[in-house]
Amino acid sequence: MKVQINSDKTIVVSAGLKRFLEGEVSRVLERFSTRLTRVEIHLSDVDNHKTGRADKRCLVEARPAGAKPLSASAKAKDLALAVGQASGKMQRLLTTFFGRMGKSAAVVSAPYSPTRKTVGGKSARRKPLSKETALGTKKRAAVKKAAAKQAKKLSPRGPKKKRIYQARRKAWPVR
Repeated sequence: MKVQINSDKTIVVSAGLKRFLEGEVSRVLERFSTRLTRVEIHLSDVDNHKTGRADKRCLVEARPAGAKPLSASAKAKDLALAVGQASGKMQRLLTTFFGRMGKSAAVVSAPYSPTRKTVGGKSARRKPLSKETALGTKKRAAVKKAAAKQAKKLSPRGPKKKRIYQARRKAWPVR
């Protein structure tokens, strides 16, 4: 995972700041390092040299291999806090992104292995359902279907609102 730092003309990126940014981002996004090609950090000063509540802005852009880039940003009073918040948002975003690709959080956090047979020390295969459990799920499914059919009989506005509207309409003057 390559870390690239960009800033606007008001923020000077020194060697110490560069080490801090690379260390912070690589520490937070460490578990995704095998799946990310590049992480870009964009630093900017929101209202130039004036001081205020949210003065610094950090945008973290991660590029997963074979996918579109993802970004997260945060504004804070100082740069370190903005970087911490943005990298935390990016970590949650990547967990969700890789989770939606069909991999659980335990698999995402571990290095990729195509021969992996267990997840978190447990077998990845599901056990077959017992007869009692299977009957219970069938009954629950039947109850849900019956409830869905009853709900469809009502109008989307509900019976009371419809009657009120019709009564008001009858009371309107005839032209």
